[in-house]
Amino acid sequence: MKKGFRILKFKKDKPIFEVKDVSKSFDGRPILKKLSLKVFPGQCAGILGPNGCGKTTLFSMCIGEQNVDSGKIYLNGKSIEQIPIHLRAKEGLGYLPQQRSVFDMSVYDNIMGIAGLCIKGYDNQKAITEQLLTQFNLQHLRTINANLLSGGESKRLMLSRLMINKPKIILLDEPYANLDPVVVQEIQKYIFKIQSMGVSVVISDHNLKNLFDTTDSNYVISDGTIIAEGTSRELLKNSRAVSQYFGQGFDL
Repeated sequence: MKKGFRILKFKKDKPIFEVKDVSKSFDGRPILKKLSLKVFPGQCAGILGPNGCGKTTLFSMCIGEQNVDSGKIYLNGKSIEQIPIHLRAKEGLGYLPQQRSVFDMSVYDNIMGIAGLCIKGYDNQKAITEQLLTQFNLQHLRTINANLLSGGESKRLMLSRLMINKPKIILLDEPYANLDPVVVQEIQKYIFKIQSMGVSVVISDHNLKNLFDTTDSNYVISDGTIIAEGTSRELLKNSRAVSQYFGQGFDL
């Protein structure tokens, strides 16, 4: 499923999200080395790179699960690398992990439970829950235990919960993994819907066709740093990206 719109020129020159010269090592082994990237308001950016290049580590540091060794992370111009996870979420940062992440309770309670933590007033909590059930096509599943959902259904539920806090940007770690092609197209539709609401999106995924169909621009990570950035066409013409990641025979 190809996006019906592309954000080619951004109206604002200031990024909504910026990673600046971030480095991270584990047991003396460098994983990320002064990595920098920018995401602009309403943009959908892809993060590409081989297994072990540091994509998940990058997301983990952005949300506050791990500390940066050095460097800065900015959300809407505010430095967030020193504040805890829940305050980053309050500032407008959402995260969808690789693994299935739902609570052992009904679909309704999965959303309402988070709403109860984030939104004041029972009526407001109930209203946002009903709204998200409708927006993400979950009304008919509201009483079903979330553990019984299919892969696509659980992904829709996880995406819906991201929107409770009205985020400015969401990070999606391999959202298309282990999904059938028709379900991938469905999830793309909801990601496009989120982006069309003005929310910036950062996606990491190994299926390059699905990724390129979704993103406006992309970053390629190799050896712990950004080696190329641009649209899919630009990346496939970049000699470093081809030699270090795509390979000479790669063709979309």
